Amino acid sequence: MIHLIGSEGFIGQAIKREASDIKVQSWSHQTRRDNKHFFDILDQSSWSNLIDSQPKTAILLSWPGLPNYQQSFHIVRNLPASIQLIEKLISNGLQRLVVAGTCYEYGLQNGQLREDQLTDPVNLYAIAKDTLRRTVSTLCDRAGVQWCWLRIFYPYGQGQNPNSLLPSLERAVMQGEPSFPMSSGRQIRDFIPVEETARQLLLLATHPQAKGIYNGGSGKARSLREIVEARLTELGGSLSLQRGTYADREDEPLAFWADMSRLNILNRNHLSF
Repeated sequence: MIHLIGSEGFIGQAIKREASDIKVQSWSHQTRRDNKHFFDILDQSSWSNLIDSQPKTAILLSWPGLPNYQQSFHIVRNLPASIQLIEKLISNGLQRLVVAGTCYEYGLQNGQLREDQLTDPVNLYAIAKDTLRRTVSTLCDRAGVQWCWLRIFYPYGQGQNPNSLLPSLERAVMQGEPSFPMSSGRQIRDFIPVEETARQLLLLATHPQAKGIYNGGSGKARSLREIVEARLTELGGSLSLQRGTYADREDEPLAFWADMSRLNILNRNHLSF
């Protein structure tokens, strides 16, 4: 059984849809507090049922406060809570841990990014995640726990934050807006359906040889303009794109995408079993 910590968020919901024949136990702060599977990573008094379940395999998604990437709570609140939780899980018999990381750990590096490149995060969210990843590596290696870290790029799809790029575009089309304001659109990104992100996390949670850091993208480099125009065509919308309305973000590189070689090899090995 996989214990899914943070089960009701964007990616957690996708994992539950994709799990099919894999048994998943959900834990979330969005569950009623009187439910025995209620879990809030910022409230240790809510951890007892999870810890008492003595999970052997866990996927850790919980990370409150997104998308506020530059807030200090990522470091002073979320990071220590995550470390304390992982320590408790390990001391209660955890054997395999998969944690959701972020492509922002790479910082302002451009191009196709590999897992063995040095990390250099520039926002507080990514700094906290990169620190957690180093801690996970040390704690799990010391305890003999098999661990995986998925650096997730840009998932999209059902359940996404309605203020994200593609949901905002879809809403503008549905409301008959004449135009859609956006950034320059020249940025190169790696967008991936959230269902595929879910399958990647499940692969890492179930593959006997999975260990270490993996990229979680599509491996395809596409400009934001290309992505928006393709989605607009699918929607049959005729609004005009007001590129340059918003400034491009300074805490992201101009062009970066995932080298997926490592996860692709693992997936091929998994399919050959």
